[in-house]
Amino acid sequence: MWIYFDTYYQLGPEDLFYKSGFLKGRIKIMDIREIVPGKTRHVGLKPALARQGLIVKYNRFDEIYLAPEHNEELIADLRQINDSIVIKK
Repeated sequence: MWIYFDTYYQLGPEDLFYKSGFLKGRIKIMDIREIVPGKTRHVGLKPALARQGLIVKYNRFDEIYLAPEHNEELIADLRQINDSIVIKK
């Protein structure tokens, strides 16, 4: 039950922080190259509780699945910092 109360994302000036249970980390926003909204991953790093979230692709081969409360708001906030992020629908 504690995972439901301990899952969140936080946007800093240079980093996107995530925490879900024992999974935690940060991604440099300038390293994010692509976001695929409205998809669900069944394998891989998935600090999320919901479906229809975001697959965030960063660095050369890294991916993470996030499910913020409002996908479009997080995308807009990330693109304000890194306008080269490609949104793949």
